[in-house]
Amino acid sequence: MKRTMITSILMTLFMSLLITPSFATDSFDYSQHNYTVKSGNMSLKYRDHSRLDKWMTQFDVKIAGYGYAYRYQQSKGNVEHRFRLNLPKAVDYKGFSIAPRFEYRAFNKESKDDFANIWLRVQYQKKFGAFKAYAKIQPKFAIDRDGYDDGEYYEAQNNYGVDYKVSDKLSVGVYLEQMTDDDWKVKSEYVATKVSYKF
Repeated sequence: MKRTMITSILMTLFMSLLITPSFATDSFDYSQHNYTVKSGNMSLKYRDHSRLDKWMTQFDVKIAGYGYAYRYQQSKGNVEHRFRLNLPKAVDYKGFSIAPRFEYRAFNKESKDDFANIWLRVQYQKKFGAFKAYAKIQPKFAIDRDGYDDGEYYEAQNNYGVDYKVSDKLSVGVYLEQMTDDDWKVKSEYVATKVSYKF
């Protein structure tokens, strides 16, 4: 009974996010789907989009508390190579955490310049039995990006979601992702799903 009530509350809160009005021109025009396999300190992710010519695959490895990642992405035939360094959490207290990330993005398209950025990943998560609800606010700060000074905030990539642990090896989830501009106004948003399996 208690678990059913908690599940209902979480799903109601999550659905309320989906019906919150937004002025983004491409709100919910497409959805994103993520599939991840994990083994030890390594993982491999594949991501696809419905109604959008875009996909990517990403390899992650964690060593001594630092996360390293390489992503190969194609969007409308254009290729991007993305390199990430996830630093250890600067704050970690009762489900609340803050962790920085460095990212470098290189593009094959000649008209698009390479650039880097720093993410500040602020997260709160809470477990309810096999469920985990979370919110991530993730502002990005420019490094060598056209139109912005180094260190200037230019956008955020925010997630609000719920994961469900099916077993020790399998988990599934759904979340809302919102991209905001340099004025914190939503410029795009979509629903995403994820499936993760541990070997």
